[in-house]
Amino acid sequence: MAETDIRRGLQDFWGLLDDDQRQVVCNRAIVQSYSKGESLYKVGEGSTYLVCVLTGHIKLEKLGVGGRMQITRMFGPGENFGYRSFFARQDHQTEAVAMAATQVALVPMELIEKICLVNAQLAMYFVRNLATDLGASDERTITLTQKHIRGRLAESITMLIDKYGYEADGMTINAALPREDLAALSNMTTSNAIRTLGSLVADGILQVEGRRIRLLNPEKLKHINANG
Repeated sequence: MAETDIRRGLQDFWGLLDDDQRQVVCNRAIVQSYSKGESLYKVGEGSTYLVCVLTGHIKLEKLGVGGRMQITRMFGPGENFGYRSFFARQDHQTEAVAMAATQVALVPMELIEKICLVNAQLAMYFVRNLATDLGASDERTITLTQKHIRGRLAESITMLIDKYGYEADGMTINAALPREDLAALSNMTTSNAIRTLGSLVADGILQVEGRRIRLLNPEKLKHINANG
C-alpha cells in the first residue's frame, strides 16, 4: 500500500512511528472499499484489525432496549478505531456500518500490539485515546439518560457540527444524516426526532431541507444543549 494513502488513515500517530515501523505497516495494510449501508464487522465478530478511514464515514451502532438502534460513535477520514475490543480481548460489541461510499485501510492489530511493545509513544497514544473515550462515554451516558429530547437532539446536532463542520455558507452542517440516524444518535424514536427537529425549526433555530440542516441561531442551540 502506498505510504501517502496509509498516512492519511493514520495521520493521528504516523509521526510516532520510525521508518521501519512505517514500512511494515504499509506492507501489511489491506485496502477495502464499502458501499453505503455495508457492514465492516458485526457484533460478536473477532477484533483483528485497526480500521483506518481513508474516505467516507462510518458509524458504530448497537441494538438497545426494545430493539431500537443506538449510534455510539462516528468516524471520518484520518480517524481510526477497532482497537478497544482487541486490547480488551473481546469480540466486537458494536457493528460498524459505512454511512457513504467508504474506503479504509485495515492494519492487523497483532502488528499494532507488537509495535506498541517497543514504542512507548504509540502505546501512550492508545492509552490516551481509550481514557478520552471512556470520559466521553460517561458524559454521553448522563446526557442520554437525564436530558429531555430537545436537549439530546441539540447535543447531537452540536456533535455533528464539531465533527464535520459547515459547508461553504458557514451555516449548513457538512453532513447529511437520515432521520433514523439522527434519532439513533439521540436515543429517541424516529418519530420523536422528526417532531423535535420540527420544533427547533419552528423556533427559528434551524432550517431543514431534506437531510441538510442549516443552523440559524447558534446561541439558542447552545442554550438548549447546555440546559437539557
